[in-house]
Amino acid sequence: MEKEEKIVVILLCMALLSLGIAYATFFSDGNASGVGGFSSSSVPGDNVQFTGEVLSKQFTYTGDHLVLDIDYGQGVVMVFVPSGNGAKDVDSKVTANDHLFIKGTVEEYMGELEVVVQDAKDVSVLE
Repeated sequence: MEKEEKIVVILLCMALLSLGIAYATFFSDGNASGVGGFSSSSVPGDNVQFTGEVLSKQFTYTGDHLVLDIDYGQGVVMVFVPSGNGAKDVDSKVTANDHLFIKGTVEEYMGELEVVVQDAKDVSVLE
């Protein structure tokens, strides 16, 4: 390779690197984990995290699953904690009016969106 060809290759590499950095800076949502906030536009399959206030909590009639109604600021969403995913642990640390940080997966149940928690540690009480 001649000197001019080497310079062209280096300039092309620098241009591609600059475009990559610009894309990462301006077009990414700042969330590398793939987890976004919950909203009414969330769709089943989305991984979400959000904060909200506990309006009510109750166990299902069968299966010992925990259901929380959470006011997340834009409305109310049902949070479902399956019995095998720590429903009793979450129940023991959560009371009405607590502010929670919740991570889970959006699913649809009877035509309504709900957030399903995969582990008890995905529900944290905020001070």
